[in-house]
Amino acid sequence: MDSDEFSEDDIVYLIPLFKTKRKTRYVFKLKREGVFYCKFGSIQHKEIIGKIPGTVIKSDQNYSFVVLRAELPEMIWYYKEFKYATQVIYPRDWGIIMAFGDINPDHKIVEIGTGSGGILAFLANRLKNGKIYSYEKNPERAKIAEKNLESMNVPKKYEIKVRDVAKEGVDEKDVDVIIIDIPEPWEVIEEAWCALRPGGKIIVYTPTYNQLERVLLELIRHGFIDIKIKETIVRDIQTKLYAIRPMLKGYYFSAFIIFAKKSLVIPRDYITQFILKKKITSYSG
Repeated sequence: MDSDEFSEDDIVYLIPLFKTKRKTRYVFKLKREGVFYCKFGSIQHKEIIGKIPGTVIKSDQNYSFVVLRAELPEMIWYYKEFKYATQVIYPRDWGIIMAFGDINPDHKIVEIGTGSGGILAFLANRLKNGKIYSYEKNPERAKIAEKNLESMNVPKKYEIKVRDVAKEGVDEKDVDVIIIDIPEPWEVIEEAWCALRPGGKIIVYTPTYNQLERVLLELIRHGFIDIKIKETIVRDIQTKLYAIRPMLKGYYFSAFIIFAKKSLVIPRDYITQFILKKKITSYSG
């Protein structure tokens, strides 16, 4: 069988070849005896298995669909097996994190705040010899994330640990990158500093200015330098040939993404009088 052909356990993406009221898309995993049902009829999975991406498939009600391999963003948006334990870091921010975090396939990565497993799945799909250690303090959320990753056929380049990092820290040392996505990220900045290798990078994902300020203060206090803050603005363009223009409705803001590098010196020249009133932890190299 050609490697391009669909086989059992592949996850497929169906696009209707007819007009629908909304942007209708379907994602499901192929099983030899499986049947896909929707309001436009049913499709036997065996009619897709052995076909190649781009093939046109018809339902028993004679509705036509193009079948493709589902990509990760499509799984997150349309796959019913993907459950939301929390909001995820969406695809619009993945590239920013990958590029400005300078993440490569051999990195050792720690994630604090597994959530539903969106960014974890993205990074695990791109690792070669590297690995991600993801910490989630809520056991139920950790279970949901684990099931999400398994259902999406994500390679086992990850390990999910149930732990409150703010209280118990992380096991890993000499980490290349730490990604933080929790409601109170400033509480784990010290743990991140201790786990990172010298020059290692911290990435904090936070949605409000209030959180941003507190994170920034803690980063400065703990010796992080080269701090950069990014905001991703994405605008979709309508693809109708008679009216190519920006979409009238859109989701433009997601969060602030903070990038910084671990240094071995606390840059006291940049510490404001406000920070000096707080306790500053000293570290040995």
